[in-house]
Amino acid sequence: MSQFEILPVVEKYYPVKLLVKIITWSICKTAKCGRVFVKSNNGQLCVIVLHKIGDSVFTIHAIKKIIEFHPAEIISIICFPETKPIYQIAFPKLTIVAISHTHFWEARIATKYARKILQEINPEIIYDLTGAITSASLVATSAAKKIIGTNLQYFKALYDNYTPLRKLPHLIDIYMDVVRLVHPVENNINYEFPLKPTDSDKVLIHPHAGWAAKEWGIEKYIELGKRLSTQFNVEFIVEVNSLSMERREEIQERFKLTETKSVEELIETIKSCAVLIGNDSGPIHIASFLGIPTFAIYGPTNPKYCKPFGKHHEVIRREVSCSPVEENYCFTDAGRKCFQYDCMNLLNVEIVYRKLVNFLVNKSVLE
Repeated sequence: MSQFEILPVVEKYYPVKLLVKIITWSICKTAKCGRVFVKSNNGQLCVIVLHKIGDSVFTIHAIKKIIEFHPAEIISIICFPETKPIYQIAFPKLTIVAISHTHFWEARIATKYARKILQEINPEIIYDLTGAITSASLVATSAAKKIIGTNLQYFKALYDNYTPLRKLPHLIDIYMDVVRLVHPVENNINYEFPLKPTDSDKVLIHPHAGWAAKEWGIEKYIELGKRLSTQFNVEFIVEVNSLSMERREEIQERFKLTETKSVEELIETIKSCAVLIGNDSGPIHIASFLGIPTFAIYGPTNPKYCKPFGKHHEVIRREVSCSPVEENYCFTDAGRKCFQYDCMNLLNVEIVYRKLVNFLVNKSVLE
C-alpha cells in the first residue's frame, strides 16, 4: 500500500480519536471539580498500584520514598490479589487492600464495588502509580484533596499533579517520576535489592511467561536443564495445570517439579533456591526482590526497560532486525502479533548454556 492510500484512512479516524479525547477530558475535568464539594479530612494516604507481578516489584522503591516523605500518615496500598503477598513482605506495617480483577468491568473500568473500597479508605492524598484506565476510573469519584500520579494523556485532567508516562530508561523511573512531582528525589538511587545469603545449591527453572512470545520454549529449557544437571542441582517450577501430561512426565523423569497454586507458594519456593532461571516474567522479578540471583532470557521486550538491577542478575537475548532498541517492546505489540518469534527461536541452547555457566561459576553465584 502506498502512502497515498494510507492518508484517507488516517483522515477518517483522526476526528474520532479527537472526539474521544475531548469527551474523556470533559468527564475527567468534571470529576475533578466535583471533589471541591466532597473532601476527605481523615489524614490518610493511599497508593494505588494495579499492576501485574513484575511491575509491582518495580513500584517498591517509589513507595519507600512516599513513606519516607509521609512518616506520620496512615498509609494504605490498593493492589490486585496476586500482588498483595509481595507488598505484605515489602511493607508489613502498611494496610494492603486487594481489589479483584472481577471488580473492574472488562478488566478495565472500576465498578461501584471497587470505588466503594477506595471510598471506605477515604484518603486525603492519593498516589496513583498505575498509569492505566483501571486506576483513572477508580480515582475519578474520589473525595481526596490531592491526586498525584501518572497516566495516559487522556486522563491528565483527573490529577492535581500529573506526569506523563515515560518510556526509558526503566519502569522504576516511571513510578519515581510520580514521587518527584511533589518531593525532591535524588537521581542516583541504587535500585538493587540486597542479596540474600543462602546455603542452597538449587538452580530453579521457571519456563513460562505472561504471553507466548516471551517464552523461550519448554523443550529448550528441558535440554538446558539436562546440561546443567551434570554440574548443578536443577529443579523446575510452574503454575499448576500449566503443563500437558506429556511435558509433566518428561520433566519429572529427570527433575523435581513444583507446581504452585498461589503466589504465596511461588514466593516460598523461590526463597529456597540459589538462582532462578526464566524468561522476562513475574517470578524473575520476585526473585530479585527476595535477593535471589537471576538469569533471564529476553525476546520482544527490552531489558533496558525492565531488567532487575545488580551484578547478581544477568540477561541474554538474540537481537534481530525487529528487536526493540530505544523502545519498550518490539513493534508487534511485544510479540503478541508476531508469527515468527525469531528473537526466541534463533537463540539456541548452546549459547544460553555457555553464558549461564559463566554467570553461575565465574561470578560466584554458585561455588
